[in-house]
Amino acid sequence: MRIVRTALAAALVAASLAGTPLRADPVEEKNVLSGKAKFDPAKGYILVSGPTRIVGMFLRVPDDATRAEWEKDRQKAFEKAKRRYAGDLAAWNLQASNARANKAEPPPAPVEPTLETFQFDPIDLRDAVSFGPQYVYAKGEPTYYLQAVKPGTYIWYGNVFGGNGLPAAGTCMCMGTVRFEVKAGVVTDTGNWFLAAPKWGEDMDVARKTAMEAAAKRAAEGKQPQKTIPVGEVRFGRPASLKDWPSAQAEFHANPKLNNMLGIFVSRLAPVPGVLAYHRDIIVDERTGQEIESPTLISRAKIKR
Repeated sequence: MRIVRTALAAALVAASLAGTPLRADPVEEKNVLSGKAKFDPAKGYILVSGPTRIVGMFLRVPDDATRAEWEKDRQKAFEKAKRRYAGDLAAWNLQASNARANKAEPPPAPVEPTLETFQFDPIDLRDAVSFGPQYVYAKGEPTYYLQAVKPGTYIWYGNVFGGNGLPAAGTCMCMGTVRFEVKAGVVTDTGNWFLAAPKWGEDMDVARKTAMEAAAKRAAEGKQPQKTIPVGEVRFGRPASLKDWPSAQAEFHANPKLNNMLGIFVSRLAPVPGVLAYHRDIIVDERTGQEIESPTLISRAKIKR
């Protein structure tokens, strides 16, 4: 069966305007063939394939080393915020004194930062890795991307591009997604799984429903359908240039819900037989048949009432 992904096509257009990949260490085939890029047994590698240039983001589950590094940087930023507050407070005292002298209302006082209220970059984005549409490993059918990463557990965040100070675009799989392990010294082959494995027709979001309605309207008007990206069946495999690099097929597991840390469109990965299902909005691990408890999601947006 031939399946198309109109939502992904939209993400690609937006991503082309977003800038360069986020904290990625892409490997290109030309550098492997020339010997410039060599296999590093201390690193993990994520191999992704698709029918054309694509984009995506993975979140690495923080380990103790990442948490220690993040906490050190958070404390440093907090001390800087306290020094800035001291300067703001001194300026406010002067403004308030002048206002009282002129029988005017003083401006609002600055709020002293605390570790509980101080906002710092989410730890979840600390080791985020994005790929595409540039830095292709090998072009053609399929098109491959190979990223050198820290070994660990990685979560599929979706067809997302940008972040970390860059404009973000795409749709996060915040309401349901999968994770997989990346071991040191191994190319973890994810194939075209993220595009082809989910049963999108069984779990359409607003974007896909809107796209289907638009396609039906165009057809009724006798117009040509909009260009989409064709995706076939699930397929794994690596280029011949990586035949000497140890490789293993990724094993996917259901993952709890995630915060929309980049403020982009929100959706969820459609059901995948044997891996991921849903009881309404509750994620189900199809490997065990058990529901997965998700954390309380946090929004920094101020809700208008």
